[in-house]
Amino acid sequence: MKPISLKELLNTEDRTDSTLSLPNLYEGYSEPPKQLEMEQEDNLETATTLNMDMISTLPDSLLCYILSFLPTRDSVATSILSRRWHHLWKELRVLDLDDAPFCTPERSAEEMDECFTAFVNEALARFPLINKFHLSCEVLCEDDFRSCINSVTGSHLQELFVSQMYSFENYGVPCGIFTCPSLVSLCLKGNISIDDEDLQSVHLPSLKYLELDVKYVNPDMILACCPALETLKLTLDRVEFPMHMPISTLKRLTFQDDAYHGEGIEHLEIETPSLEYLHVSLWCRYLQFSVTDFPNMVEAHLDIRPCKKDEHLGWIPEFLKAVCKTKLLRLESSTTECLLRAPPIDFPEFGCLLHLQLRFRSFKSRFLLDLLHCCHKLQVLIIQNELNGPPLNQKSMLQPTSVPNCVTSHLKILEFIGYHDSPEEHEFIAYILQNGLVLMRMKIHTHTSYGVKVKDHIFKELSVLPRSSNVCESIVD
Repeated sequence: MKPISLKELLNTEDRTDSTLSLPNLYEGYSEPPKQLEMEQEDNLETATTLNMDMISTLPDSLLCYILSFLPTRDSVATSILSRRWHHLWKELRVLDLDDAPFCTPERSAEEMDECFTAFVNEALARFPLINKFHLSCEVLCEDDFRSCINSVTGSHLQELFVSQMYSFENYGVPCGIFTCPSLVSLCLKGNISIDDEDLQSVHLPSLKYLELDVKYVNPDMILACCPALETLKLTLDRVEFPMHMPISTLKRLTFQDDAYHGEGIEHLEIETPSLEYLHVSLWCRYLQFSVTDFPNMVEAHLDIRPCKKDEHLGWIPEFLKAVCKTKLLRLESSTTECLLRAPPIDFPEFGCLLHLQLRFRSFKSRFLLDLLHCCHKLQVLIIQNELNGPPLNQKSMLQPTSVPNCVTSHLKILEFIGYHDSPEEHEFIAYILQNGLVLMRMKIHTHTSYGVKVKDHIFKELSVLPRSSNVCESIVD
């Protein structure tokens, strides 16, 4: 099959009318280009007559900004709309290339690679200075993959997004991308392996956003050279070394450790005092865990999964203390399980906490009430019970000696997801209704296997419970 020539698709330099020859850009479109163009021009004339063609009154700079969010094939296709749009795409400094349209059943893998490579090469020739470059591919060989990235690397590059999903092997990336002085955003995803040798001269003084979701990388070698970093998203399949994150400028951190198998990691250190948003998902296999306090914390999502042994659980309560100033806290069921298995702890004071989401594998009222005693200003409480079958615990709730301050003075919304109406769950709801002086809404989501009759029975039972708030609305679904 003859390779696709972007020159044939995009060559409009010598044309004086608005008719373009862009056959490949319309693969999969329901109308042929000529008919589509005639309809677009008729519509445009009608809109102009009615003074409704508002978008064409915008300046070129704003139209180019809008086009910069489209894939390159689509931004080029806008050239048929009217003469006004004829050359706008040529002003773009953005390339967004995706091989998905080239992956068709009638093409072999070699033909897909050949066609997409030709398209990429022609596109790079048309856009010599690229500020933003997005590449999503599954068919490029590694040499073409690296060459493509090398072509856009330079002092002008500000944003780089690369997704490599070729399933048979991991690709490397050119080391030049780690020395771009103007690079503000860098995202590498998929089957990519970054060798330590390629990170010997990292210099990213302008980088503010970094996302690494790759097969292997030593992030310490990159993070130490990003003095302006504000957002970090890190997903690792292999963690074989101590990790240190001393980033004073960081405001958002997402860290996901997918490496379940392997030995315990000696040390994980997070020193990010300016952090505002935290989302961690990791296995509890770190021998030591050091973390600074987060005085500016707004949201914290903790998903800490236990391993087979419990000897590494001691640092989890310390982690909880570090996020005690957050306004929103979400503890996944794995985290609550770790806390239940860890040695007994005293919860820290969550003096700023307004919104708490807590997930259980099986509801534990005592654990929750102990936590509520430390959440003096809590306004929203969302409980999710993940137990799929009938509840294992049929015991009644142990009545606390005192009522948490938040229940009597601040709690306005209670939502219970996965409610089984076990004795413990029922008594907890009764306890909140009886003591919730300012409660405004209670919403119960029953177990998904329950039918209408069971839900009606639960609603009637809860409706007759005494309550202290006259404005509380009860919903059962």
